[in-house]
Amino acid sequence: MLPGMREPSPWVVVAVLAGAAVIGGVVLYRSNRAQPLPAAPPPPALAASDKPAPDQALPPAQASDARMQALLAAVSPRAEVQAWLKSGDLLNRFSVVADNLAEGVTPRKQLGFLAPKDAFSTQEKGQAQVISPQSYQRFDFFADAVASVDALALAKALRELHPLLEAAYHQLGYPNAKLDEVLARAARRVLEAKLLDGEVRVEKAGVLWFYADPKLEKAGAVEKHLWRMGPRNQRIVQDKVREVSAALGLH
Repeated sequence: MLPGMREPSPWVVVAVLAGAAVIGGVVLYRSNRAQPLPAAPPPPALAASDKPAPDQALPPAQASDARMQALLAAVSPRAEVQAWLKSGDLLNRFSVVADNLAEGVTPRKQLGFLAPKDAFSTQEKGQAQVISPQSYQRFDFFADAVASVDALALAKALRELHPLLEAAYHQLGYPNAKLDEVLARAARRVLEAKLLDGEVRVEKAGVLWFYADPKLEKAGAVEKHLWRMGPRNQRIVQDKVREVSAALGLH
């Protein structure tokens, strides 16, 4: 199903930007300007009797927002990125978006502020309806902002924020989860979505649009959101997820 009136937001790299992911995740594409930072060494093995250190106490949202904004402000000069960082409740948004992406769930509620202004549109192609180029172009602003992100600066900020982010994720009800594994799953969800080049046929039922191809219609929410952005923007997002994943040492 393609939500016609209620537009899905481009969730993916906000998981990266807000701390994915994502804002994405990132692995094959490397920046030509600089080499990725080496992956952080794995923690030493724990003895059977050892217990993980307790999570740090989470600060109030206002304090955590201020810290995350300060550390992430340098990832991109784009006005859109700076505006996203001012959306508020960044720590909780990051945790929920990362979890949603890892599980293949749409984080629309957390990222509604990213919805494009214009409505989804189609055009006639013979006797069929296909997604129009203008519909894809609504997401150009998002993909261009994602492309502007400095993967190395983002990775550095995320490493510094790692204890805070992991503690916030644990409070979702996953006390033993490892944040790196969650981000890696989220990145794989994004990277494994195939690219839909060419015209994509859709059909309307009531106010909702559906993919005419049953195989596409049965795909997961993450894939559908990427397809909804169009092949140009999907390539940009996937390339940036690869780049950030490499910088973070995710596998």
